[in-house]
Amino acid sequence: MAEAKSLTSREPTAAADPVALGVRELSKSFGGVAVLKSVSLELRSGEVHALLGENGAGKSTLVKVMAGVVTADSGKVYGTAHADGDVFMVFQELSVVPQMSVLDNLVLASRGRRGPVVPFRRLRRRAQECLARAGLGDVDLSRPVEGLALAQRQLLEIARGLMADARVLILDEPTATLSDVEIAKVHDVARSLCAAGTSVVYITHRLGEVFEVADRVTVMRGGRVVASGEVGEFDMPTLITEMLGAEHEQVHRPRTGAGAVESGRLLQVRELSMAGKFAMFSAAFTAGEITAVFGQIGSGADDVARVLAGMNRRTGGAIELDGQPLRLGNRSVAQREGVSYISPDRVNEGVFLDATVAVNVSSGALRHVTRHRMISRAREREFARTMAGRVALDPARVDEPVHAFSGGNQQKVAIARALAADPTVLILDEPTRGVDIGARSEIYRRIRVLTERGVIVVAYSSDIVEIRELADRVITMYRGAQVGSHVVSDVDDAHLMAEILHGGTS
Repeated sequence: MAEAKSLTSREPTAAADPVALGVRELSKSFGGVAVLKSVSLELRSGEVHALLGENGAGKSTLVKVMAGVVTADSGKVYGTAHADGDVFMVFQELSVVPQMSVLDNLVLASRGRRGPVVPFRRLRRRAQECLARAGLGDVDLSRPVEGLALAQRQLLEIARGLMADARVLILDEPTATLSDVEIAKVHDVARSLCAAGTSVVYITHRLGEVFEVADRVTVMRGGRVVASGEVGEFDMPTLITEMLGAEHEQVHRPRTGAGAVESGRLLQVRELSMAGKFAMFSAAFTAGEITAVFGQIGSGADDVARVLAGMNRRTGGAIELDGQPLRLGNRSVAQREGVSYISPDRVNEGVFLDATVAVNVSSGALRHVTRHRMISRAREREFARTMAGRVALDPARVDEPVHAFSGGNQQKVAIARALAADPTVLILDEPTRGVDIGARSEIYRRIRVLTERGVIVVAYSSDIVEIRELADRVITMYRGAQVGSHVVSDVDDAHLMAEILHGGTS
């Protein structure tokens, strides 16, 4: 990679309309893949600037460069806040320390000289002021953060930015997991901060929020800025079109094999609920087709998949397989009931990275590789070779550790491990996250073969391309509620995006 050009230049700005933070001709690549392509953007003082785009559009990389977390390959970062280091980023994954008090978390973010004497009274007074500005004036400074509600933790992250004297706050999906009441509180805080001169970059997938809280909006697609302007210049259909692209072509996949299985197997879900996540979800999943539950993070769609897999507990509703109740109280019970699960988190929930492919595959199907209650390594290896062949993984590599494989092949190991249990139901959670295009296509083909063998397949995805390439039927969700149910080939992308982004038609 070429040596990065200087990113510390301060651009001259008009005094009447100072630029708090700006980027010019910014470019960045990872592993030879360009994720930012000559991006330019300006954030004015005292405004909420919404940053929109589909997954992979380049939003997260852009704001990380703006916050100084990632260094660009070329281009400039400038502005009054950049020059003084007054930029604070609140990531999707909250950075507060749950075991520490509210005060301690705020002090960790504070700026200033460090020495043997801690100005305790001044820091406490400052912390109380920042909490009040962030809408948490009634929270006890001595309270452990783990006792705060999720919305309060989100606001505490904003207070930490104020404690750091930030003049620019970058909020990455700050309301993804919050209720409507909690979202309104975050919006109120954002507006009050801007009224006091702080600038906010606001990343969201909920388009309705843009019109409620933002002053200006920028849309990214494919690593480039494709639209930018005052919020009043846009409406909902225009934003969706900009995100997808006017030249956007839908993926058309023949429904090969869909409905061809006459096994009659049926997974019936009635009024399923999980407190704080989703409610009254009802659907029928049949053998011979792949049904996708489609929604953004925080919509409840991913939680539906995890409840069906026994990863999370339901708080209401019924789940039946061929008319018989399924308990699904936990992961082990779900596996005994014939439900296999493929997690998006390969490292923590998908595979054992330091174990061989053979050990990974056999770990969920010991009955196939044991003899007199002892594991037969020969049987284990032969079983692993068979399963590897079913997912297009080289059978000659079953004795290698999984960490030696690419992301796509690691995902194939995870799929082989799930299939080794001979499931009746297969739950896929973002099945090709972090997998390259070639491997994705192969994984989709292998999953399709399962439906032809009578396996009921349910997939959660937040990727509309994946929905098109993988699923026969799609159920959309928004803010914990079902919105629509469609045959994939009968609905266009703009309609699906409108349902998951703001709960209605475009």
